[in-house]
Amino acid sequence: MTAGEFARQIKKPYTTVATWLRKGQVPGAVPQTIGDFRIWMVPESAVETFPQWQPKPGRPTKEVATKHAKKSKKGAK
Repeated sequence: MTAGEFARQIKKPYTTVATWLRKGQVPGAVPQTIGDFRIWMVPESAVETFPQWQPKPGRPTKEVATKHAKKSKKGAK
């Protein structure tokens, strides 16, 4: 399946999936060049195993960021 189909099946934005693909975080995915375009092909098994290998988000949640901000303010006194 293509990267777009994969993104729809796991209910994630295509841009997120594209980043994972560029970083090599989707198991079994391979790029294929067709003319001037590169298309990522993702095995169907990646959808079934997604919960086990799902990459962690790059940014902390709002709660975690707020905790860290409060700690840094206390230490600045």
